[in-house]
Amino acid sequence: MIDFFGTTQGFMTLGALIGAGSFALGSASRSIHKLGVLVRPGQTNRNARSLAMRTMLALDDYVGAAYAAVHDRPEFNPMDQEEFAFHLPEPVLILPDDADWQLFGADLGEEILWFSNRVSNHENALESLDLSKPAHDGFFERRIEGYARLAARAMDLIARISSEFDLTLPEKPDYYRQAEGLAKILHGLDKATANKLQPATGNATTNVTPLFPKSV
Repeated sequence: MIDFFGTTQGFMTLGALIGAGSFALGSASRSIHKLGVLVRPGQTNRNARSLAMRTMLALDDYVGAAYAAVHDRPEFNPMDQEEFAFHLPEPVLILPDDADWQLFGADLGEEILWFSNRVSNHENALESLDLSKPAHDGFFERRIEGYARLAARAMDLIARISSEFDLTLPEKPDYYRQAEGLAKILHGLDKATANKLQPATGNATTNVTPLFPKSV
């Protein structure tokens, strides 16, 4: 047998066998690649759905903490009114680590990243206030407004993720109406802002001479 492959005919036969083997391996490789392509979309969908659920839970935890924060009234030191403390820790957003947000698509993935940045901006803005100024530099009002608006935005993101991936968060007690509570707070804040912007009327005195006489 070895002598046969040493002849010219044997050498040509060996080359044909090697070529056929290479062709078979190449075909098998392409088949495996196609199989991988067919399998990956399903795996990608499962990864996206898992990330969606974990993100919804993280956002929901933040909503709960922010909702509690806007209802948490500070306790002041009777000996020093500049010193105060809250009863609850500050809300912390903890999104999944090393997440591939592109699994959500460009728009929704970017919204998640922007939300994380908004949370950081709010925290940094509060830290920049001078609490030694009168009324603590508006710290308490800005804190309530900031957390209320962030919580409302987080609830919008939860609704978008839920719709996109057909997911539902666990039920909450009927009396725990976060959306209604936040809407009431934001309505009150908007109303207070509108009242501040309204010009003073009534019997307010002025040293400006009127251009037109009042009608009798």
